[in-house]
Amino acid sequence: MGNAMSTMSGVLIGAILSIVAGVVNGSFAAPIKYAKKWEWENLWSVWAVTGMFVLPWALVFATVPHVFSLYGGAGSHQLALLALFGVGFGLAQIFFGLGIAAVGIALNFAIAIGVSTVFGSVVPFISKHSGSFLTRQGYFFFLGVVLMVAGIVLSAIAGREKGKRLREDSTGTTDPSARKMSFAAGLTLCILAGLGSPLGNFGLAFCTPTVDRAVALGVSVTNKYNVIWAPLYTASLVPYLIYCAYLWRKNHSWRLFAASETGINWFYGALMALLWMGSSAIYGVAASRIGDMGPALGWPLFMSIIIITSSAWGFFTGEWKGAGRKSVTIMAVAIFFLVVGFATLAYSGTLG
Repeated sequence: MGNAMSTMSGVLIGAILSIVAGVVNGSFAAPIKYAKKWEWENLWSVWAVTGMFVLPWALVFATVPHVFSLYGGAGSHQLALLALFGVGFGLAQIFFGLGIAAVGIALNFAIAIGVSTVFGSVVPFISKHSGSFLTRQGYFFFLGVVLMVAGIVLSAIAGREKGKRLREDSTGTTDPSARKMSFAAGLTLCILAGLGSPLGNFGLAFCTPTVDRAVALGVSVTNKYNVIWAPLYTASLVPYLIYCAYLWRKNHSWRLFAASETGINWFYGALMALLWMGSSAIYGVAASRIGDMGPALGWPLFMSIIIITSSAWGFFTGEWKGAGRKSVTIMAVAIFFLVVGFATLAYSGTLG
C-alpha cells in the first residue's frame, strides 16, 4: 500500500512538473514582443550564447563530478556524433527563430513542434518497429500521426486565412517583422525547424554510452542527460553565431548592442535562454518522477502545454488581432487535433 501511494505521489508530482515545464517552454519566446530597437540577430544571439553555452555548461559543472574525466574518456565517435547532431539542431533553431519573426509565436510553435513530433516519431517507428504496423500499437501510432498532420495542415490554413484577412482589412494590424517575409516562406521555415529539431533527441538516442559512463562516475539519474545537452548545444551555437555574424555585417546591427535605451534587451535575451533551458531541466526531473509512465503521461502533457501556452501568448500579444473569427476557429481546432495527436502517439508507445 505504501509503495503504491509513493508511486502515485511521484506520478502526480511528475505530471505537475510536466505542466510547469510546458508553460515555461511555451513562454520562452514571449520577451521578443517587448524588445525594442534591436534586430533579430541581436536578441537571438544573446539567447543563443546564454541558452546554448553558458547555462548548459553551468548545469554540467553543478551536477556532474569528474567532468574532464567524463568527456576525456567518451571517445571520438561519441563526441563526433554529438557535434553532428548539434550543428543540425543549431540550423533548426535558426529556422525556428526566423519562423517566429515571419508567422508569429502561436503558428510557429504549432507547426514546428507538430512536424518535429511526427518526424521524430515516424523515423524510429519505421526503422525499429516495422513488424508492428498491423498491430494495435501500429493502428494507434498511425492514428496519432494522422491527427498530428491534420493539426499541422489546419494550423497552416489558419495562418493563410489570417494573412488574407489582414491584407484585405486596411485597419488590421500585425507584427511588423511578419511583413518582411511571405507566409509561404514563413511556413517553409517552420517546417524546416520541425524537421531539424529531433536531432537534439537523436543525441540522447545514439549517445547512451556517454550517459552510462556519467552514471558510473556518480551522476544522478535525474541529471544524467545534462552531459549530452552541454556539448550538443555548444555545437549548435557554431552555425547560429556564424549566421548572426553575417547579419551583423549585412545590417550593420552590431552597433545596436550599445544603443541607448536598449539595456533591457540583454535581460530579455537572457530571460528567453533561462526559460528555454529551464524547461528542459524541469522536464528532466518530471520524467525521473514519472518513470515508466513518462511516454503515456509526461511527454504528451509537456508538448500539449507548450502548444497551448505559446498559442495563448500569440493571442495575448495581438498576433491574431483583426484576423477574423474564421481564422481563430480553425487555429483552435488545429490545437485540439495536435493535443489529441500527442496523446494518441504516447498511448501507442505503451502498447509495445
